[in-house]
Amino acid sequence: MSRPLFQLDPRLRLCADFVRPGARMADIGTDHAHLPVWLEKQGRIRSAVAADVRTGPLAKAEENLKRYQTEHISVRLSDGLAKILPEEAEDIVIAGMGGELIAKILSGAPWVRQEERRLILQPMTCAPELRDYLRQNGFAVLREEAVESRGHVYSVMLVCWRPGQPRTGELYPYIGMLRPETAAARTYIQKQSAALRVRGNGLCAKDPVEARRLLRVADQLEHLIPKEDLR
Repeated sequence: MSRPLFQLDPRLRLCADFVRPGARMADIGTDHAHLPVWLEKQGRIRSAVAADVRTGPLAKAEENLKRYQTEHISVRLSDGLAKILPEEAEDIVIAGMGGELIAKILSGAPWVRQEERRLILQPMTCAPELRDYLRQNGFAVLREEAVESRGHVYSVMLVCWRPGQPRTGELYPYIGMLRPETAAARTYIQKQSAALRVRGNGLCAKDPVEARRLLRVADQLEHLIPKEDLR
């Protein structure tokens, strides 16, 4: 008798929504393998590799595979994508880690640079650095949404290799493709504005030119938010 399936938190649920139906997927930094287990039990994927650099989470992942009687998920000790074969991963989820680490993982796996492959990226920190890396290295963000989960707001990006004209604009590193059309996106944009304002004010004496730039961007971001939504 199979167990009732758990619910994903909103952050992982948005990542799940970005995975293409019927894909072979890899979940990097899988922790307890909740995402691939949920996707398989929903009939959404063909197969999955649940990978993590730590043995502890992988042991928990193995327990979950047995608990929920999965059939097409394998667990693997891997530093990023190092132990993942290209044919195993049409869609790759890298979530729950810093943006700079995500960029490092992508740099270490040249085979992700194929236009038919999809990357679902969810940085916990350093999202501007990740967006800069993507646009400087031939990756295009096809879709981006914000999501609130457990008191925090995050961005999830759907990315593919598509070298060409990179997205430009002073606001792009800070909000990417997000627009103030949802409550989560408005919260995300406002938090970016507030963080830039703090940084800018802190640089006024040491680097007044950079301080003015950051404060200008903070103002531009704030102006995107309707006054009634400002907190």
